[in-house]
Amino acid sequence: MRHLLQLFVILIVFFPASFQAQVWEEAAALPSDGRHHPVTFSIDGIGYLVTGNGRPNDFYRYDPVTDEWQQLPDFPGEARGYAYGVTFDGKGYLGFGRANGKNFNDLWEYDPTTEVWTELDTLPGVGRAHPALIAGSGKIWMGLGSGPNGNLNDWWEYDITENEWEQQPDFPSFERHHPYYFEIEGMPYVGFGHGADIFSDFYRFDFENDTWITLNAFPEQGRVAGTQFSYQGKGYILSGQGEDHGDLPEGEFWAYDPDADTWTELEPHPDGGRWAPGSFVLNGEVFLLCGNQQGNGNLNDMWRAEIPQSSVDMKEATSSSDWAVIPSPAVDFIRLNTTGEYPVQTKFSIIALSGERFISGKLTPHQQLYIGHLPAGVYICQVESEDILENIQFVIIP
Repeated sequence: MRHLLQLFVILIVFFPASFQAQVWEEAAALPSDGRHHPVTFSIDGIGYLVTGNGRPNDFYRYDPVTDEWQQLPDFPGEARGYAYGVTFDGKGYLGFGRANGKNFNDLWEYDPTTEVWTELDTLPGVGRAHPALIAGSGKIWMGLGSGPNGNLNDWWEYDITENEWEQQPDFPSFERHHPYYFEIEGMPYVGFGHGADIFSDFYRFDFENDTWITLNAFPEQGRVAGTQFSYQGKGYILSGQGEDHGDLPEGEFWAYDPDADTWTELEPHPDGGRWAPGSFVLNGEVFLLCGNQQGNGNLNDMWRAEIPQSSVDMKEATSSSDWAVIPSPAVDFIRLNTTGEYPVQTKFSIIALSGERFISGKLTPHQQLYIGHLPAGVYICQVESEDILENIQFVIIP
């Protein structure tokens, strides 16, 4: 157990954990024909949409401040549907999918500073549509989906720095495609989807020990073909279809709390459920767009809502001289340094003085965090493990 140097105490008081209701508002529609399975991701407060089923390899950028879309040069890979996108460390990633009977096993990286797409190492496994695709902790995880011979349950890990794929233990349940998935604190979560049935089971992959952990099943009917995201230490799922493979009667919205292993139902989005929409998160808001709706065909509309904020429990912690946030003041990036040792399972959170949690994750050595998207002000970096609870104050400037 690491000793604590009690130089002074910072007390942060938050309200008990709860969700506030949100209001959905219509935003600018995509300036193109409707589509399902759009590839969507967000980088530094800007939303991106690429290709989609039956569409060319077109590429768009959305600015939430002006509520305007801008068309960008086309994605240089092959146009496709049933593909997905993720974001990590200021770059977007797109991969897999299907078009004209071809299953793709490629992976691409988009750099918004150069506006260049780069093709990365190809998956050594089979190409597929409808997989899970998750980014976190310097990795991209991909698995499940439907290949040329049916549904799959294999699981792969891509090291972003090394540009290499490595196969991991198989998903511990039935083969399936179109699951729901997200990342929380660097760990991938996967469940639901369509195989022999439409499922409601749910799992976490512990990549440090190469093991799968079974979590509580979803409390309602199984579902498939929605969209998902994570935000401030929680996972969220939106829309999709139920166990009859028909659109859900409402545009359901659920939040997953990994600490309690529980789901909470939130305010549904308007106009009922839809099949295979996209979504991205910008400045504390979720944007739901496109998809296919029975009776209405392919959609190009977009809706936005503030993500319900949950506060954190009251915490009393020491702040010691052997922990520091560097630099402070900071502009774009920070590092959390310590002269002592800390357990492998140590977590961190970047929290405003108001109690709003912006970034959470697992602490790794020499980790650099991007904070350029956060408003200027005073923040707390909270470090927590079984034996450590410390608050390190720092400042972000414009």
